[in-house]
Amino acid sequence: MRLVTYRPLFSGASVERTPELAFMRPDGEADLAPDDARALGIGAGDTVTLRSNGTSREFRARIARDLAPGLVRVPRDDAVGLQEYVEVDN
Repeated sequence: MRLVTYRPLFSGASVERTPELAFMRPDGEADLAPDDARALGIGAGDTVTLRSNGTSREFRARIARDLAPGLVRVPRDDAVGLQEYVEVDN
């Protein structure tokens, strides 16, 4: 699957340095299209592992109806070490 990253609305140094704003940061979520999630047997809230080039990261799955099939979306800061194409396992 192709990895797409985004910068969360509530991110950056001011959010990271302010404990009261920590709840606003997304916490390790990977968005999957409904068709891809169904094909992989993944449900909302399941733990999924993204792997590429010797790097693996675990995320909580979220089903995103606005995401095209074949894509997986994670916050930019959580994608460190992952390449453009990743394997998704549950």
